[in-house]
Amino acid sequence: MTPPKLTEVAEGFSVHAVSALDARFLYREMFEGGTYAGISLPDEPFVIDVGANIGLFTLFVKQRRPKARIVAFEPLPELVAALHANVAEFGLHDVSVHETALGSEEVAGVSFRYYPLLPSSSTLYPQDQGQLKELLGRSFPPRVVERMFQGRETTVTVERLSRHIGTDRPVDLLKIDAVGSELEILRGVDAELRPLLRNVFIDVQDVHGRVAELCAYLRQMGLEPSVLKPPMADGEDTLNHLIHAVRP
Repeated sequence: MTPPKLTEVAEGFSVHAVSALDARFLYREMFEGGTYAGISLPDEPFVIDVGANIGLFTLFVKQRRPKARIVAFEPLPELVAALHANVAEFGLHDVSVHETALGSEEVAGVSFRYYPLLPSSSTLYPQDQGQLKELLGRSFPPRVVERMFQGRETTVTVERLSRHIGTDRPVDLLKIDAVGSELEILRGVDAELRPLLRNVFIDVQDVHGRVAELCAYLRQMGLEPSVLKPPMADGEDTLNHLIHAVRP
C-alpha cells in the first residue's frame, strides 16, 4: 500500500493524499467551485459522508460547522489512511471512520477496482467508465487517460447503512459520492429509518438512466429531489449530475 503524502492542493494549503491530481480536483470542486454551497445545515449537524475519499468533504463541513458529528465511509485502505491522517492533521473531533463500502445487502467480500491516479473514480462497476474516459479524453492525451484507468482489483466488505443510523436523532445530511453504487446504498436504509433523512446530496454519473432511477427512489423514500448541474461542469459535460433531495 502506497502511504499518503502531504500534498499542496491550493496555495498555502496542503492535505494528505494518494494522488495529487485527484486531490486538487476535489479541492477545487468543494472549496472553490461551490458544489455543496447550497446546502443548509444547523449549527450541530449529524452528517453521513459516503465515499469519503481522503476526507475533503468532511473537512469542508467541519470548517463551516465545527460542532458537526460526522460518520465517514470509505472502503479503500489507501484512502482511509489519508482520511485518518487528515482528521489528525486538522484536529477534527467527532469524526468516525468506517473502512467499508455500503450497499443493499451485507457482503463479506466483493471485487472493487481501485485507480491509484484517479481514486475518486474507483468503483464496483468499472464496466461503466467508458463515458468518463471519453470525457477526460477531451482534456488529456489518450496515454494520460489510459494511465488514469490503470487499476487493480481489491476486495472490500459491504455493509448496510441502516447498521449505522440510530433512532435517537435525524440525519441532517447524507452525502453520497460512490461511482455507481448510489441506488444500492439508498436501498440499504430500512423503511422505518427513512424519515430520519432530512437532506440527501448525491454526485452521480448518469449512466444507464441512473439519475431518473435515483429520483424515483428518493420520492418513494418521501424526499423531493432536484437535479442540478455541477458548477464546475463545462457546457459539454452531461455525464455528472448533482441530486439534492430534501424532506418536506
